[in-house]
Amino acid sequence: MKRMITLAGALLAVLGFYGPWVTTQRQVAALTYNALDLTEFCKFIVRAQLGQVTRELFLVPIVVAALALALWASQPDQRSRSLRYALSAVAVVLSLVALPPYPHVLTAYASAEDRGSFWLSLAGLLGVVLIILFGQRITSRWRDAAFVALALIGAAWPVWEFSTQALPAVSRAYASPAMVGWGLVLTVAGFVLVAAGGVIRGS
Repeated sequence: MKRMITLAGALLAVLGFYGPWVTTQRQVAALTYNALDLTEFCKFIVRAQLGQVTRELFLVPIVVAALALALWASQPDQRSRSLRYALSAVAVVLSLVALPPYPHVLTAYASAEDRGSFWLSLAGLLGVVLIILFGQRITSRWRDAAFVALALIGAAWPVWEFSTQALPAVSRAYASPAMVGWGLVLTVAGFVLVAAGGVIRGS
């Protein structure tokens, strides 16, 4: 049961990442952003001096979800090889989502705007690869602790930055009150399940 809770949580976090994080009561199309869109829009917020937003934090959930999926797939008693390979491949792909688009990715390592997301993505990819290669050696206790730690990182940092910096800045940019979208709620709920799976004892 705990395994399915953890897997479901990681998948929900991914779904929430692509769902709307910002919206309005009037449902203005231009003011509906998922986490990836919000990361890009915050570039203009900073340039226009409407707020100081650490926009890379909105990419943390997708990288953390990739690590959680790789960790889940690498369990030593995982019976389905096809599921292990499929989830590992998905984890690799998700870890690359934070990379800037082409051709900006070619110079992102030296760009003030893109180096954060570039190195975050590479760190996530390295973590996923290491888990795929050596994850079966992790004991169940440390694996559960890792799920809890990942869940806290994936939810707490982005939510804090979103609520204290991004949401007020977006409201100022559009001169219209911005609200939390269901995507962010689903992302947090997913990581709560990931943490719950790490806390629950038994199989």
